[in-house]
Amino acid sequence: MKQHLKPTWKQIALCVLFGLAAVLGVYVETLFLLLPAVFGFVWAAWGGICCAVSLGTAAAVLLVCFGSTQTLYALALFAPASLCVGCCLRFKKPYRTAAVSAAAAIAAGYYCLLCLPSLLAGEGPFAAMEETLLTLADAMASLGREFAQAGFDAAATEPMVDLLRAASLLAPEITCIIIVSCGMAFGLMDVVLARRMALAAKAQLKPMAPFPLWQLSKNYTIGAAVLFVSALLVLLLKLNNANAVFVVAECVIFLPLLLMGVCFMDFLTRITGGNGKLRRALFYTCIVMLFPYSAIFLLILGLVDRISRLRRRFRSRDDQGQR
Repeated sequence: MKQHLKPTWKQIALCVLFGLAAVLGVYVETLFLLLPAVFGFVWAAWGGICCAVSLGTAAAVLLVCFGSTQTLYALALFAPASLCVGCCLRFKKPYRTAAVSAAAAIAAGYYCLLCLPSLLAGEGPFAAMEETLLTLADAMASLGREFAQAGFDAAATEPMVDLLRAASLLAPEITCIIIVSCGMAFGLMDVVLARRMALAAKAQLKPMAPFPLWQLSKNYTIGAAVLFVSALLVLLLKLNNANAVFVVAECVIFLPLLLMGVCFMDFLTRITGGNGKLRRALFYTCIVMLFPYSAIFLLILGLVDRISRLRRRFRSRDDQGQR
């Protein structure tokens, strides 16, 4: 049974400061996506009372400074994910559970932020993104006209204007990619950061496998197959925003495999000997420099690793050798 934590006044004061820092998220939205790491750490290391103080302070300061509407959107972006991360770490749930639940919560919050205002205005869920892209295209076209009046070549802005207008036609797909990608990336990042901070605070947590040995759930294949078939049916039936649904399925299926490809390459650089740090540095540099082609390569590696189960077999053999 988990021992009840009685917070100290110092911890309460720090929790209030953490909550006050949430107001900066209105100006730097990325901060909202990192708050679950901070509040999750607070629950894992100092208990639920401290987490409630942090969340309550954040809600109060946002309400006072920016009103109820923005406060609700902001809370949807970080409060549920904070509870997911904190609960899973505090009660020693699997880290996959923490990452998946946090990712789902952040994605749902991002949907509320990007799509709910359009729905409440009686428009489609992706109307705001389309309007934003068209506004940017108009601004770029206006900038080109100003360049022409000043005697500069206005043709330099035309490709960007055409690109933005073409992107507005893909607003549903772009919005879904942003929602799912940010949800999955920050969901995992928040769990890792919260765990590191909680360990630094001497909290007792469930052990985590090293990065090269991270694995997907055994049920991933079944879930991916069901999701892909469902999205394909929606696409074939030509339901509303079917392309966006299919993009969501692609992201949910392929992004974890891409991460497994990174883990697999990191695993290979560690077991083949030599200067592993230098090779890992070169590997990650190549990922950035060769993107998006590197993403395709890593996706294939992740799929090969999933089929061959090489890392699982290596770990099993290593465990048997240590007995």
